[in-house]
Amino acid sequence: MTNVTRYNPFSEVVSLRDAMDRLFEESVIAPRGGTRATGANLYETSEGFTLQIPMPGVKAEDVEITVQQEVVSLKWETKWQAPEGAHVHWNGFQSGKYQQSFTLPAPINSEGVEARYTDGILTLTLPKAEHAKARTIKINTVR
Repeated sequence: MTNVTRYNPFSEVVSLRDAMDRLFEESVIAPRGGTRATGANLYETSEGFTLQIPMPGVKAEDVEITVQQEVVSLKWETKWQAPEGAHVHWNGFQSGKYQQSFTLPAPINSEGVEARYTDGILTLTLPKAEHAKARTIKINTVR
């Protein structure tokens, strides 16, 4: 007995969403000449935000931080070179220039931003702009 399988010319078609996800991952998450960008942590308190970004092996002086309204932009460079005369069998540390931007849920006070780099983690303390902080309103009664 012979099996008949119906041909579906659209079985290989990728959804637009899958195609856009793949395009985004290849162009934004994996910068040119580099490895896939790592994740970040964002915490919010009543006073502001804390943003943590892992940057192992990056020198603090090779990081540029720009803050405007609710957007934090980072640019950094990694440099790796094998010792002279060494034969490289594999290279997981790529040299390259990277950039990443984060849009926060509220505007921040750029004058009060602090940056700390410890054990390969960049930690930014980002105080909220005064007009973005929650306020408690007292109700006045008229008699």
